[in-house]
Amino acid sequence: MMYLKDLGFEEDVINSLLEELPSGAVEKITEHEETITANIKYLKDLGISNYVDAFVRFYNMFLLEPSTFDEIFSKYDKDDLIIKLEKNVAIMEYL
Repeated sequence: MMYLKDLGFEEDVINSLLEELPSGAVEKITEHEETITANIKYLKDLGISNYVDAFVRFYNMFLLEPSTFDEIFSKYDKDDLIIKLEKNVAIMEYL
């Protein structure tokens, strides 16, 4: 999971995930590095600055295939989506 550090995650956030998540979730996050990296980069490129918070709360969503992940976000107006996610990352649950 240390690849998350290269994506802008602080080491304490990674350690917290390692401690708090079930071992199966940690295993999936470790095994799906390429998919998760692509999805995080998608949010970063979109302009979402709180992508770390989004991942911490909804890591399962980042396990989706990148094309599926992209489809979820691309159906919304980019500027509106950025504003809403920046204001309340919890709306990801409803996308």
